[in-house]
Amino acid sequence: MRSKSAHTSIGPFDFSERHSILIHALPGTILNCVRHYRLDEDALIRPALYLRGLPARLLRSPSAPPLELQDFTLLSETDRSLAYGLKGAFWQTDYGLHRFDTPMAFLGDRDASVATLILSFVTEPATKGRMRLVTQTHVLCPTPHVWRRFLPYWLVIRPVSGLLRRRMLSQIKARCERGV
Repeated sequence: MRSKSAHTSIGPFDFSERHSILIHALPGTILNCVRHYRLDEDALIRPALYLRGLPARLLRSPSAPPLELQDFTLLSETDRSLAYGLKGAFWQTDYGLHRFDTPMAFLGDRDASVATLILSFVTEPATKGRMRLVTQTHVLCPTPHVWRRFLPYWLVIRPVSGLLRRRMLSQIKARCERGV
């Protein structure tokens, strides 16, 4: 069991980030665009991912390809939301990912040497004819050791991750609103 005095946490999570955008589309259309979004749709993401992989190339260590939603375990799906999970040692050059075939396997895993990341997309009614798409990332570090390993990674990746997430939302909005 982790000691809460070892570090500050945000509710049940240690790290969280939230972004949203207004979209003129139905929830099903929005979530379908989320499901089919690919990182390589954004020219800015390629250089960011190149930089993410630079330490592995310099160290001649194993590296992982960029993470896509297909690398995550689908944990929950409703007509208004999607939730995905990923477990790994994200600070490692290869992300140290653990793969799960089912939500139950993901939720049942108790490996305390890796961080748990929950990525959600929720549609909420906003102004007339528009929905708000909210994406949240939550990370839980089960031990102070994992928290200390994850913190420097988070401090480096969070600004870039936030920028890329906002760009992703803009691209999803554009795709939804042009009916693609």
